Amino acid sequence: KFTRFAVYQLPFENENAREMYFMSPEQIEEISDQYELVAIFDARDLEHVFLISNSGLYESLIERVQDMHSVSVGDIIHNLDTDETYVVADVGFRKINMKECA
Repeated sequence: KFTRFAVYQLPFENENAREMYFMSPEQIEEISDQYELVAIFDARDLEHVFLISNSGLYESLIERVQDMHSVSVGDIIHNLDTDETYVVADVGFRKINMKECA
């Protein structure tokens, strides 16, 4: 069974875009309102979202909202069924409380 996941990324021109790879989940949480929705994924879980984004094989499972890069460290994934939000960490995923985006 697939779940819908919203993926948020910082715009490339955002002043924090280069630094997000070195930020803690708590720091990402603080700037989460600067992120933009880039796509909706149909996936089994967070790992599957990551796999779909990085494999290039499952384009039919991605509803693109705007240009995006593959899901990587510092990106935010929101489970639309459970309303839980995670940041992609250097290893795995960390739960955060996302601020409302503008």
